[in-house]
Amino acid sequence: MGLRISLVVFLLTLTLFGIIGIKQWTLHHGKPITLQVDNSDLIPLFTGEVVRIRYNINAIPLDKLAEEDVELNTHEIVYVVLKKGITYWEPEKVYLKKPNIEPDEIVLKGEITNRNFDSDMLYLKYGIENYSISANESKKLEKPGTEDKIGVQVVVDRFGNAAIRAVLVNDQERYVEKLF
Repeated sequence: MGLRISLVVFLLTLTLFGIIGIKQWTLHHGKPITLQVDNSDLIPLFTGEVVRIRYNINAIPLDKLAEEDVELNTHEIVYVVLKKGITYWEPEKVYLKKPNIEPDEIVLKGEITNRNFDSDMLYLKYGIENYSISANESKKLEKPGTEDKIGVQVVVDRFGNAAIRAVLVNDQERYVEKLF
């Protein structure tokens, strides 16, 4: 019985280190990009220890789909090709399979949360919408004003996985993720 418990604890610990290791690998080896935060979420953005972020790339028009007449299902994995705009990276196309990209593009892996036929929008999540931060660090992230531009620097690895590196207010880093 003691051996089984030890094995379960070992496997859970190994899983935890694997999750942390993947995030740290992405932060260390990925390409940094800056994403714009949806302005409608500015007021409740930094109200607690968990930061909830909605990006402008969470809702993408259906005309950005690379394939036509495709049936998309909730929880389906898609690949969003992003290209750098003036300040932020913007969605170019959405693919069902990971595409080959140009050197000035990047692929971000997302999951469909909803497809709204009335508004012709595709709603996606990327695993970077919720972010934990300590109470002490959250004080650095003063509530931004309505005129402030909020961005998040995200690091994307070659597989399309993303991790938050920094929170930006008016292009200035207010919080930077630290490696262990």
